[in-house]
Amino acid sequence: MNSQPNAPNSQPNAPGPIRLLLVEDHAQVAMALVAAFETVEDIDLVGTAGTIAEAVSLAAELGPDLVLLDRRLPDGDGVDAIAPLREHHPSGRVLIFTGEADRAIADRVRAAGGDGLVLKAGRLDNLLSTIHRVAAGEQSFDVGLLEQ
Repeated sequence: MNSQPNAPNSQPNAPGPIRLLLVEDHAQVAMALVAAFETVEDIDLVGTAGTIAEAVSLAAELGPDLVLLDRRLPDGDGVDAIAPLREHHPSGRVLIFTGEADRAIADRVRAAGGDGLVLKAGRLDNLLSTIHRVAAGEQSFDVGLLEQ
């Protein structure tokens, strides 16, 4: 499910499409997201991964602007993957994509150096706007999590 590498942007937040690496182990979710991203002009899906190990390797190789990272993966917790992703690609942004979260998880993402957290149960337009905000350099955590 990996796509061909495209040349990485030399600068984060450079003009042009957002170069996104999708890390999701559930094939149906990944396929739906791939189909959705194909319809968005300013998002270039540069690769997909189903494990943390694949994500770290692809992030180092592809240099995406943003990694959309599932929290629960076969080889570990996505929050724990933030540090190795940062180590191998320091300028990339990391957005955790999860089916369940609370204030404690949001705090863990922040403490690990993550740039945001978005719930899978949200609307596609919310996911896309969160991707755009995080890629632009903002931090973005679902508001409901901060109120818990």
